[in-house]
Amino acid sequence: MASRIRILSESVSNMIAAGEVVEGPFSIVKELVENALDAGATEVTIVLKGGGTDLVRVSDNGTGMNADDALAAFDRFATSKLSREDDLAGIATLGFRGEALPSVASVSRMRLVTCEEGEVEGTEVTLVGGEVRDVLPAGRAPGTTVEVSALFFNTPARRKFLKSNAVEFRRIMDLLTEYAVLYPKVRFDVESDGRAVLGLMPADDLKERVAAVIGSGLAKETLPVARREGEMSITGLVGKPSIARARGAQLVVAVNGRPIRSRLVSAAIRAGYGELLPRDRHPVVFLVLEIGGGHVDVNVHPTKREVRFSDTRKIFGLVEGAVRQALLEHDAAPTLATHEAVGHSPLARPGGATAGAAGRSSAGEGAATGALAPGSGQLAFPTSLREAGAGYPAEPGGAEAPRAGAGTEEIPADAEESIRDAKFWQLHEQYVFVQTREGVIVIDQHAAHERVLYEKARKALSGVAEAGPSQQLLFPVVVELSVGEAASFEEVHPLLDKLGFTIRPLSGRTVLMESVPAAFPKWPHERIIQDILSDLPSGKPGVRDLVESISTTVACHAAIKAGDPLKQEEMRALVDQLFATELPYSCPHGRPTFMRMTIAELDKRFGRS
Repeated sequence: MASRIRILSESVSNMIAAGEVVEGPFSIVKELVENALDAGATEVTIVLKGGGTDLVRVSDNGTGMNADDALAAFDRFATSKLSREDDLAGIATLGFRGEALPSVASVSRMRLVTCEEGEVEGTEVTLVGGEVRDVLPAGRAPGTTVEVSALFFNTPARRKFLKSNAVEFRRIMDLLTEYAVLYPKVRFDVESDGRAVLGLMPADDLKERVAAVIGSGLAKETLPVARREGEMSITGLVGKPSIARARGAQLVVAVNGRPIRSRLVSAAIRAGYGELLPRDRHPVVFLVLEIGGGHVDVNVHPTKREVRFSDTRKIFGLVEGAVRQALLEHDAAPTLATHEAVGHSPLARPGGATAGAAGRSSAGEGAATGALAPGSGQLAFPTSLREAGAGYPAEPGGAEAPRAGAGTEEIPADAEESIRDAKFWQLHEQYVFVQTREGVIVIDQHAAHERVLYEKARKALSGVAEAGPSQQLLFPVVVELSVGEAASFEEVHPLLDKLGFTIRPLSGRTVLMESVPAAFPKWPHERIIQDILSDLPSGKPGVRDLVESISTTVACHAAIKAGDPLKQEEMRALVDQLFATELPYSCPHGRPTFMRMTIAELDKRFGRS
């Protein structure tokens, strides 16, 4: 009986490989640009027609090839970048698999013109559907030009899956943005349908190239990143939350010079921004990771865009920490002005340190009433906010909620009069106005209090700080849970204990709530548990997800609301606690907690400048 298993022909093998390597015109541009960069090119020119579906031409001034190499380049698994198994552990080039050129040639008409450095005559190779038709001498300066036309002419079914020319062109430009940013010393020129659309001269550094790619105005809103941990380092730029985008095209990440797509790294970047970004916005990020070859595997997929890390936890921590550090160091909370610094400003203090810098050590401990050390520049107010019982009576029949500031050090005498005379204004029982060095801060009281409660809850749940005081209920609340809620309750019960709840299981799915954190005076007690349980993430969330979910729910429901009147001392305490948090710029949902308005802006509006 004849064997039914046979070895596929080279042409069929190449067409199958093309199914993975060649998704569309942007895949061709990617492979050809990578070859140019690997060849040491300092100038790369890309010409497109019909969004790349009709023509892609990539020319470079790299090392070029001789006649033998020009033909061998179209053999499958032929490459100059690897020779031994050991080379896979330390790949330093963008390409290495030897699949790109034969795969692209098998589904297109291709023409290659190349000349090796130091030669006076080059070589031209023409292929149709992967078959070599002509090999001719050609005149060309050192370097290589590859021209690809009639993409998928022999696989019409695949051509039907191509997007519109505009969409394909946009994907190409997104791709070229990555390489242009990661290789600032290389000149890039792009022409589409006879029109020059991009011209990037060599840049001195990443910041200069980013300015050329996204515009100098946006580039000014990016912050430098630099962090090293052992054999791993990360450098680059992260954009301020104010320039976040609806699309993620300007989130560029590279490992050892190779642009990658990694859910792990993307999640770490989001974690670094925390709640500074709304869920539907994407940060502007340009990051380069340098990792020892033994810690990363780039031989995962034919497109070479996916990588595997040997220590995912360490990579996540490196990226998250670097992004968070950049945001905290370079975008500090505004300084509350001082009497000495700005005329008769009632909030002025010498020293000029930002509120929030000196106070972060106590942020997680409810220390809104912390002391003000002479010359520290940290403005602390002597009155606690509502989570410490200010402005609210105790539960009927119960003990008065203790104040968070009890027993803390007194404010120095030289600052007491300035603080006492300071004025805060509440607009429509929703916004708080505070004078600063440059003008005024407008604070959303609900969003600001959400941020304060969120960080305190998260630190308590994570064991970083003690929970605030609890308040015994005069009449314990009986809560009957659904089947799903009961299962979730078993999982989060230990975390609720850390927050200051006292909840005892009774029978079946019924629980008894005997005490609650003193921070929740206006949250209906019979709804607290259901609200927390209903907001939990679906699936099998980890401890980190549970902590985030509970902290966010607690902050949202327990915070003061728009329409709640605040006394002077309550507004003071709110401002102090907000700027003592780690990320005072937004609430847990991504909404801004405050906005600045400078004297210069006011002068401009009133025609004074």
